[in-house]
Amino acid sequence: MVVAVAALLASCGDESGSADAPRVVENPPPIELDGEPPYGPSIEVGASYDYVLYTHCGIEWAPIDGVWWRTDPLGVAEASPPEGWGNPYDAGTLTVDGDDTATYTSDTGIEVEFRRTDTVETPVACD
Repeated sequence: MVVAVAALLASCGDESGSADAPRVVENPPPIELDGEPPYGPSIEVGASYDYVLYTHCGIEWAPIDGVWWRTDPLGVAEASPPEGWGNPYDAGTLTVDGDDTATYTSDTGIEVEFRRTDTVETPVACD
């Protein structure tokens, strides 16, 4: 099943940045919950993966290991990520800490912990 993120991006604008800004993600990978890890199943505990996180609607959900994982919402009230994060995507590394926790580290060094849920339908929606 391919998660349709493209529809969510229809309202996204372009954001220019300075030399200190997060890395611009030109062509984000497709988010396929049944695709390859780390988005699809079979992640390995202790492993780290290159990861592109959708941030435009704030930071709350991430597709990992075939399901959606959740964190305490960051920046959702503004319908955009907090300062220091890329928008609409942020590039970084996902480290699988355990069977139900993973830490995303932005290329800028910001970290957020995600916890596994059983959600398979796209939970992200904003204007």
